[in-house]
Amino acid sequence: MAEQETYAFNADISQLMSLIINAFYSNKEIFLRELISNASDAMDKIQYQATQDPEKLASNPDLGIKVTPDREARTVTVEDAGIGMTRDELITNLGTIAKSGTKAFMEAVSSGVDMSMIGQFGVGFYSAYLVSEKVRVVSKSNEDEQHVWESAAGGTFLVWKDENFEHGRLKRGTKVICYLKDDQHEFLESDRLKDLIMKHSAFVGFPIDLYMEHRREEDVPGSDEKLVTVTHQWELINKNKPVWLRPPETVTHQEYSDLYKWFANDWQDHLGVKHVIQSGQVDFKALLFCPREAPKDMFDMGKMAQRFSIRLYVRRVFIKEFNDLIPKWMGFIKGIVDSDDMPLNIGREKLQQNAILKHIKTSLQKNIFALFNEIAKDPERNKTFQESFSQCLKLGVYEDNANRENIIPLLRYFSSKSGDNLVSLEEYVGRMKPGQRHILYITGRSKRDAARSPYIEGLRRDGYEILYMIDPVDEYAVQFLKEYQGNELLSCMHGQAARLLDHRTEDDLKAELDPVRKRLEAALAGKVSAVSLGKEMSSDSVGRHLPGGEGELPQLELNFKHGLVKELAKRSAEDTELPHLAEFLLQASALDGADADDARRDSAAEKTQELIQRLSVGEKDSNGEDLPPLGGPPVPPPVDLSTGKAAAGGGGDKAKELLCCGGVVRVARPDRARRAIISFVDEDDGLVDVMYPKWGGGEEEEEGVNKKFVQKLLDFELAGCAAKNSDDPAFKESFYKTASAVKEEGNQLFKLKDFEAAHERYTVGVEAFAKRPISQGQQVLAVSQNGDGKPDLVTTSVASLDAEGNCELRTGAEMPSSSLLPIVQELLPLQTSLHMNRARCRQNLGMHLEAAQDLTAVLALWKAADRRMLEADPEMKEAEAKGLYTAEYLRGRSRLALGRVKQASNDVKDALARSPPAGTVKQLRELKAEVQAAQEKHRQVNGPLAKELAKVAIAIRGGPKIS
Repeated sequence: MAEQETYAFNADISQLMSLIINAFYSNKEIFLRELISNASDAMDKIQYQATQDPEKLASNPDLGIKVTPDREARTVTVEDAGIGMTRDELITNLGTIAKSGTKAFMEAVSSGVDMSMIGQFGVGFYSAYLVSEKVRVVSKSNEDEQHVWESAAGGTFLVWKDENFEHGRLKRGTKVICYLKDDQHEFLESDRLKDLIMKHSAFVGFPIDLYMEHRREEDVPGSDEKLVTVTHQWELINKNKPVWLRPPETVTHQEYSDLYKWFANDWQDHLGVKHVIQSGQVDFKALLFCPREAPKDMFDMGKMAQRFSIRLYVRRVFIKEFNDLIPKWMGFIKGIVDSDDMPLNIGREKLQQNAILKHIKTSLQKNIFALFNEIAKDPERNKTFQESFSQCLKLGVYEDNANRENIIPLLRYFSSKSGDNLVSLEEYVGRMKPGQRHILYITGRSKRDAARSPYIEGLRRDGYEILYMIDPVDEYAVQFLKEYQGNELLSCMHGQAARLLDHRTEDDLKAELDPVRKRLEAALAGKVSAVSLGKEMSSDSVGRHLPGGEGELPQLELNFKHGLVKELAKRSAEDTELPHLAEFLLQASALDGADADDARRDSAAEKTQELIQRLSVGEKDSNGEDLPPLGGPPVPPPVDLSTGKAAAGGGGDKAKELLCCGGVVRVARPDRARRAIISFVDEDDGLVDVMYPKWGGGEEEEEGVNKKFVQKLLDFELAGCAAKNSDDPAFKESFYKTASAVKEEGNQLFKLKDFEAAHERYTVGVEAFAKRPISQGQQVLAVSQNGDGKPDLVTTSVASLDAEGNCELRTGAEMPSSSLLPIVQELLPLQTSLHMNRARCRQNLGMHLEAAQDLTAVLALWKAADRRMLEADPEMKEAEAKGLYTAEYLRGRSRLALGRVKQASNDVKDALARSPPAGTVKQLRELKAEVQAAQEKHRQVNGPLAKELAKVAIAIRGGPKIS
C-alpha cells in the first residue's frame, strides 16, 4: 500500500462537518440526491472538455451513474464516469480550500434554513456525513493516476495513491463510498434507494443504474421454513426522457411540476408554464415557468445581475446557465432551452455573439409575454401573479424600453372604484366619464393612505376613478408611462388637475345625471309625471315645478348645475335615503320664485335639518338606541301552526304522510329553513305549495317547492318542548335543567338554520330569566341616566320591594320589578348565552337593532359578574372573557349594518383590547376594515351631501351664501 498522507481540514470545512455530524435532522435521504447531482456535474464537465478535445472521453466514453448498496460491507457507493480528480484536486476540493458557500450555508442553517438546501451552497458532498461514519473517495482523472481520499470527519483526512485497487480500477471518474452509521441500515435496501432516485433525480441527464436486490421465497418440503433466494441485477432507474422533448399534449401537470421543483429548488407548484417547440430559422425546445413567489432578494441590485434563470442545453448536453437571455426584471422566470442547432464545441465566451442564441433570446421574451397574458386571463392566478410580481412589471416599464408596450397592458392597480380587486388600464379607460381625457392617479405608501389623500376628495366626489400607485417603484415607472390608448396619465397632485379634466359639455353632464334622474322619477311616481334636467333658473334654485298636460301631474325640472343634484348622482342605486331626498327635492323645488315670507320655507328648512341628521347617524355616539327594552313591549309571539297537523316522516307510507295537505313541516334549504303548512301536493312532479306563518299573524305563500327540501319537524317539536313558554311549571321544578334544555333545543334549530324557530326557543329562556322573582338585595340591571344625561344600562341592587312589585333601587330610583333584569350570578354563562344565541338568530333575520339590544344585555351581565366568583372559577372567568369579546364583535356587526359606524368602531376597538385568540382577531380585523371603509364612504359621500343640504337650507331661509 502506498504511503498515506494526512491533512487537516480547513477551519470552515471542519466546522461544517461538525455541524452535519451533530445535526438532529430527520431528512437524511438528501445525501443520495447530492452525490448523484455531483456525479452528473462531473460528467457535464467532461462532456464540455470533449467539445474542445474529443479524446478526453476516449478513456471511458460510457457516461453514466451507478449506485451500489452492499449489505455485508454496510456501504452505499455512487460511481460516475465523470471528469475525475487528480491527487491535488482531491486535497483542495474536499478539504483544504473552503468554497464560498461553506460559511453561507452554516449561517443559513443557524437562521432556520432547511439542511436539504445544502446543494444550493456548493457543499453537497459533505451531506454524505449525515448517514456515514466514514467516507472514501476513489478518483481517476485523465491527468493523473488513481488516488484515494478518506475521512472519518475527525478534523483530518488521508490521501494516497491507489496501488491495490481494492475498489476496482477506474478508467476515469469517481467512486464515493459511504460507510453507513449503525442506525442508517434503511439505505442498504435497494427499493428504498430506487424510491429516492425517482423522487430526487429522475430528470438527471445521464442514466442512473441501481444494483437491485431481488428476494424470492420458496416453500421447503416438509418444513415451515422458507427458502430465500437472493439475486442482483442492474436496473436503469431514470427511464423517462426530459419532458421538454415531448409534445406538450403528452405532458401532465404533475410532470411539469416535478421538473420545475427539481431545477428551480422550489417547494411550491409553479403558477404557469409555457412549453415552446420552435422550428424554422432556428429549431429549439424550451420550458418557461412562472413561480408563485418572487425570490426574497428579487430587488437586491447586486444579486439581480447574477441571477441565473435560463439553462441552455445543446443536444441535451448542459452548456451554461444564463442571467442575460431575458431582461433583469424577468429574472423570476425559470426556464430550460435545448437547441440542436447550436454547435457543441462553441466557446462559452462566444455565446453572446452567437446569432442563433440571439434569435432564441428574442423568441423567449415573446413566449414569456404569452405566458403572462395566459395567466392574466385567469382571475385567481393573476391575483397571485400581481401580488408577487407587480413590482417586477413596473421595474420593466422603467428600464425596458424595447418591451414597454408589451408590459403596460399587464399592469394592475387598486383604484377608488375597484374595492379589493385590481383594475387594468384597459378597464379603467373603458369606464371613464364622458369627455374625460386623462387617466388619474395618486401615489401613496398604502392603499389606505392613497384613498385618504386630500388631493382626490373633490375628484372622487365628481365621480372620477383614481388609480392608487402604492409600490415604491411606481414613482419611477410612471415617468415612462406617459399615456395609454391616447389618454395621458395625470397626477391628482397636479395643481391644474380639476381644470384639465373639465372637458365635459352640457350634454356630457346630462348624460352623467340621467341615471339619478330615472331613480328620482321612479321614487316620485304618482306625484309628478316626469323628472327632467334644465338650467334656466337661478343658481340657488335646486329645481322648479312645470305644469303637466291637461289632466296630468306636474313635472319636476331639476337644475343640473346645482351642487345637490350632482351629489345625488354619486350615490348608489341601492341608497335607502333616496326616497327621502326625492321628497325633499319636490318640496324645495316648489319654492322656486316663492315670496320670502312663504310659510312653506320653514317646513322645507326643517326637512333639511332632518335629512342632515339622518346622514350623520354613522358619526353619532350611542344614545341608548340599543338598550334592551326592559319592561317594554314583548317580542313577537310564536308563529301560529295550529291550523296544520304535525307530519310524520320516513320511507314508504310515512313519506306520503309527510307530504299531505295540512301537514306541518320544515322547508330546509341550504341558506335557511322555515316551518310551513302544506297547502297543495303535486305527487307527479314531486312539488308542494306551502304557507309560511308569520310572526304577529298572517301568512306567506310559496308555490312549487321541491319535495327534497321538505323535512319533518324535530322530535322534541312533535313530542313537546322542554317548556312551552316562560311561565311553564317546569321552570319552577328545575330552573337550570329546563333553561338548559330550552337552550339546547334552540341550538338544534339554529344548526338547521331555522332562525325563527330557534329565536322562539331562546326567547322562552330569556323571558324565564327576566321573570325570576326579585327580592331585597337582589342584583339587577336597570335603564338609568348616566353622567352625560344619556340612558344607559347600569348594575344596581334592590333596596326595598313593596307588595305591588315596585322596587326602590340603591341608586335612589323607583321602578316596577318588570322593568328590571335579575342578575343570576351562578347561572351567568347560561343567561348570557341565551341572549347571545338569540342575537345571532336576529342577525340572520335582519333584526340588527334587536340583536344589538341582546348583545348590550350580554355585556352588561358579564360586567356585573362577581369578581371573587370569577377568580375562584377559571372556567367561569374564561366564559366571561369569551362572552365579552364575542358580544362586542357581534354588536359591532349589527351596528355597522344599522349605519352606526362610529359605535361599531368602538366595539371593534374594545374587543381587540381584550386580547382574543388569533381566529377572533382575524375576524375583528376584517370587521375593522369594513368599518373603516364605511367611515371613508360616509366621509366621501354623506359629508359633501350634508354640506349641499346646508347650503339649500340657507338659501330657503334667505340667509347669506356659503361656499
